Amino acid sequence: MKKYLRFLLLGIGVVISTCLTSLIVCNQMIVNNAKGKTFYEIDSITPSDYGLLLGTTPQTRIGRRTNYFFKYRIYATEQLYKAGKIKRILISGDENSLDGVNEVECMRDSLIAHGVDVNDIILDGKGFRTLDAVVRAVKAYNIHSYVVISQRFHNERAIYLTEHLGLEAHDIQGYNAADPKSKMALMTYVREYFARVKVFVDILTDKEPSSYEK
Repeated sequence: MKKYLRFLLLGIGVVISTCLTSLIVCNQMIVNNAKGKTFYEIDSITPSDYGLLLGTTPQTRIGRRTNYFFKYRIYATEQLYKAGKIKRILISGDENSLDGVNEVECMRDSLIAHGVDVNDIILDGKGFRTLDAVVRAVKAYNIHSYVVISQRFHNERAIYLTEHLGLEAHDIQGYNAADPKSKMALMTYVREYFARVKVFVDILTDKEPSSYEK
């Protein structure tokens, strides 16, 4: 019995060690790849025809509170647009998210309220995941160069996917929206480590969007 227990504990230890190593290695690869490509300072952004705004809901799913990931991405997009760093905005998100909210329409309405011309906004409601968003920007909307707009961790992952999925994309930059500091936001940061492992699973398995239609 003791011998069996030792083998069991050893096996559990190996699994935990492997998982932790995977989290650390995948995270570091994505961080290293994004060096010099994401920016907090607007003057560091090279002007581009398009911004790719990654979608989220205006309220948190738990508690229906203000979603600062949403708020800060809108503000970052407004900054870029009004500074002339981007001319048009492709909003990519879920048109029918888990709580029934149309992410892209909510973001469009908020941008318009912040002074963005509706004619400069394109909606992609089939950007269900970050992979969908970056692939569809190229293959469905024929946009091959853009500034991706989200929080830094999200931009880093989006850039890695764009550059390693064999897409005809170039000069991809990330403009980093502010990072929310709440306890609820901490859950998002923890989930990101697992999302980064999934990046490599998706690349290795040639994962593709469910649709290339607009």
